[in-house]
Amino acid sequence: MSAPAVIFGLTAILSGGSLMLRRRIWAPFALAALGSLMIGVFALTAPIESPGSLFGMSFKFEGGWRILGRLVALSDRNRAPVAFLYLTGALFFGAGMIARPGRSFAPVGLITLGLLAGSLAIEPFLYAAIFLELAAMAAILVLNPPDLKADPGSLQLLVLYSLAMIAILFTGWLLDNVGITSVTPELASKVMTLLALGFSILMFVPPFHFWLGRAAETANPFSLGFIAVVLQSAGLFFLLRFLDSLEWLRTEPEVFTAALSVGLLMVGLGSLAAAAQASYSKMVAYALIADFGVTLFAIGSNQPGALHIVLFHVGVRVVSLAAWGLGAAVMGRTTSDGHLIGAGRVNPIAASASLIGALGLAGFPLTGGFVIRWALLRSLPASADAGVLILLCSMLLVTLAVGRWAAQFFSSAGERETGLARGTNRWILLAGILLCLLLGGFPQLGMPWVAPALRGFANLQH
Repeated sequence: MSAPAVIFGLTAILSGGSLMLRRRIWAPFALAALGSLMIGVFALTAPIESPGSLFGMSFKFEGGWRILGRLVALSDRNRAPVAFLYLTGALFFGAGMIARPGRSFAPVGLITLGLLAGSLAIEPFLYAAIFLELAAMAAILVLNPPDLKADPGSLQLLVLYSLAMIAILFTGWLLDNVGITSVTPELASKVMTLLALGFSILMFVPPFHFWLGRAAETANPFSLGFIAVVLQSAGLFFLLRFLDSLEWLRTEPEVFTAALSVGLLMVGLGSLAAAAQASYSKMVAYALIADFGVTLFAIGSNQPGALHIVLFHVGVRVVSLAAWGLGAAVMGRTTSDGHLIGAGRVNPIAASASLIGALGLAGFPLTGGFVIRWALLRSLPASADAGVLILLCSMLLVTLAVGRWAAQFFSSAGERETGLARGTNRWILLAGILLCLLLGGFPQLGMPWVAPALRGFANLQH
């Protein structure tokens, strides 16, 4: 039995089941969450190419699966990232019961996860660009459920991902047919230019980030957080795999210098734009750009332990975005006039969850985002004064922006009555708050994810 076939077969079955249950309020989300959790655990722990037994029956999972002439493989190189995507889905699908992001969220979200998992498992890995393009197509249905009007931001996402696919596939053709190495500087320069274009789109580097701000204007915040984090995480894993597999690329100093510079640019521009926004969702969208920049800056620093920081940061971002999107979605639903001024007085738990999630993206103390930035600042050499200053200013600017919105949420100008979330809503929101704070106070809780993921990028470790 093939492990990839099990993963993608279960994904298809769960997606179909969620589609049939889409008219129920909680059933499709519960099915998708439980199924994603099972697939994530299976991808992380299943014995590959070694016999096992269950209830007296012996079995053996093969790591490879050939489909349409291509090999889809699950191995130590990619099993942790694949598991990460499905566990992220389990978190978002489970919380989706109270966020109510639309009937298409669970079934199409599962398809998106399956396509992104395929991008990590396909061989040769350059064909991942096709799966990422298909995932962007599915993401449009998540961002624009049938009951909402079309959003220009999601269409811009599709156009950008099409451009990235062309750039990366052409790069693959050059690598396969021309034989580019570090001793062919002219061709290597062209390849790096194409790769820079493709990965700039996948990593939401300005000016290829504009779709995110447009989508934030109309999309459900919870849906936006899910799509942004899974697409960018898959793009990041693709980038790390590129660097890990191509020795001539990872030994080129200009590659890390460019990543460091672009990361600082994203941190600076993202935090400035976040501070200037008059929309809560757009403020967080630009804070997310700055947070993505921290990841690129860590990669570009090429310091010992940088990969640990990057992988832990990916996990922290998922929790922060889930808490923010969940709280924002609940607030938006409980304020009938659509305005958020005084919304915290209607539902203080939802407002607190959303604000704490946003503070995690800002790197505020007591959140996981602060742990990441503190570890990165401590690892930087003394000569990196500019980087340290930009990071600190970014943390301050985004924190002030979140504080401004906190004042509006709990303002008495809206003349709203104070209330509390009830039943399941309350406990899910409180769980989101607690998880954000636990990752800030006890960062070692994220190590079970980081340790197996490091095995997949052995060549990038110092």
